[in-house]
Amino acid sequence: MSQPSQQQIKQDLVDAIRMLERAEYIDHNGHCSARRDANTFYINSGASMRGSLTVEDIVTVDLDGKPVDGSNVKPPLEFPIHAEVYRARPKVNAVFHTHPQWSTYLTMCGVKQKVVYAQASVLGDMPVMNSPMSVNTREMGEKMIGIMGENPVVLLKAHGVVAAGENILETFAYAAYVEENARRQYMAMQVGDPYEFSAEEQEQCRIKLRSPSLYKKTWDHYRSKIV
Repeated sequence: MSQPSQQQIKQDLVDAIRMLERAEYIDHNGHCSARRDANTFYINSGASMRGSLTVEDIVTVDLDGKPVDGSNVKPPLEFPIHAEVYRARPKVNAVFHTHPQWSTYLTMCGVKQKVVYAQASVLGDMPVMNSPMSVNTREMGEKMIGIMGENPVVLLKAHGVVAAGENILETFAYAAYVEENARRQYMAMQVGDPYEFSAEEQEQCRIKLRSPSLYKKTWDHYRSKIV
């Protein structure tokens, strides 16, 4: 299979951000990135309007957040989220930082996410960084990646979610799954104690659901809402 062009990567980032904004998983401050090479990555500019994003709003920066594409456009203040994941995890090629409602409600209250939704079985332990503060320094980024480890997602208390994957579609799916799981858990808690998938059930789900075709199906479902 041929590798996507740099222009296609930028367009996929634009589509991902617009889909996340439409789904209310990000707000005016969410941001997504894709690795360009070992030392640079693409990311939406800090000033961009997420709901009407275009490829012109994608900036290329180095791991210190400095533009390398000849522009003076600045990345989001929390670019260290992306830079430190790329430094620590060479197999990761996309990082999304969302500001979703349901996941944040749970972390606000110190409620751990359980696997109540089959797709959440692929999300690892869903660890929580016990700080609501902006991850806008290398030190904070290193602290975050220390908590995240090799997990696909890390939750930021009363703040948001960070998802990381091998490509944009996989990372998008993780960002969608964590919020859908949180929504179902939150809503079920209004009725009683939600059922949590057993370790065996989670493993069986992971075997079936860790699939590029299913990540693409998730992507296509959300993309149908913006075209």
